[in-house]
Amino acid sequence: MKKSVTLLFVLCFLFSCRSSWDGNAEHVYAINIDEAQKNEFYSIFDSVAYIPLETMEDLEIGKINRILYLNEKYIVWDGLTNMVFIFNDDGTYYSKIDAIGNGPGEYAQIIDIAINKYDGTIKILDAMQKKIVTFDKEGQFVGETKLPVSPTPQHFCQVNSEKYAFDFQRCSYEKEWQYNVSVNSEDFTGEINKYFPYDKPLSICFSSRVTLQDVNGEILCLPLYSPTMYTIDSLEMKPRYSFDFGGKWVSQDFIDTEWKDALEFMNKLNDANFVHYFHLLESGSHIYAEFIYGENKYHLVIDKETDHLYLQQESEAYKCHYSEIPMCCVGNKFVIPLTPLEYNSMVTENTVQLPEDNNPVLMFATFKNF
Repeated sequence: MKKSVTLLFVLCFLFSCRSSWDGNAEHVYAINIDEAQKNEFYSIFDSVAYIPLETMEDLEIGKINRILYLNEKYIVWDGLTNMVFIFNDDGTYYSKIDAIGNGPGEYAQIIDIAINKYDGTIKILDAMQKKIVTFDKEGQFVGETKLPVSPTPQHFCQVNSEKYAFDFQRCSYEKEWQYNVSVNSEDFTGEINKYFPYDKPLSICFSSRVTLQDVNGEILCLPLYSPTMYTIDSLEMKPRYSFDFGGKWVSQDFIDTEWKDALEFMNKLNDANFVHYFHLLESGSHIYAEFIYGENKYHLVIDKETDHLYLQQESEAYKCHYSEIPMCCVGNKFVIPLTPLEYNSMVTENTVQLPEDNNPVLMFATFKNF
């Protein structure tokens, strides 16, 4: 099975530069890493709110891998328990999907989740059994679809009522499927549109946590090892914006290297002199990205209305109180899961502290216009 290496790290950001236009219907944001600031991160927040997820007996979340939102419900994929929990808008428990197994209506290994926004069902991508299993918001089994492709896609997202986008992460050895992304029906029948071809599959790579996302009805795609975000528009991939790191982006030689194992890959990354672990999420008002260059972590915020950029290099003097990346956006709000300890360290002394064994807290952060 393909190994995808990701890193969870701390968030902080401030000042950098403006964007330029390349003349090809695509914004190009010039990122000068040397001009990154080492300032207080929280000054760029416009608002922060918290919603603790309800803690109950036999309801313990181990490790949040993904959060989705639809119809006043938060859908939380717990990678540690291999279950999906549904919470109301106020954080109270609603239901859960717990159907681990190898039979019909069951899943063995969740690799991603998606929502059918037309009927409100929740879809689980099962990598081991190569199928999509569908449940309603009550956690009841609705149906399943066997996938006729191998290896299984790594990410997926609904594009419209008939089509889904599937991100394969450059892992197929079959020439017919040596494309990073396809857009087609859930069962892969009918018309199949394929994008971003490659000649050589990768067994080990690093990927953005979220490669497909819905931003106010627009479906965005960030391909593997790409500094360009695309919009899936009428089943076409159109460049939305790109980042120019001035020669500091990952080289093609590194991408195409055949690694012996994940340890060799990680050791090489420790000495890397290029941008890696690039994560990106877009809300209605801002773009947020984070990455590593050299030994430092960097955090970037872009005001979509003005195209102004703020870039910050994390330092010992200015470390954030939490370690996770934003998992999803609700309107203009970035949703970031906090541990109870992280939450306790961020709130005022007059706020009631949470027990350490409570479920995570969802933090909702908006950024200032600048």
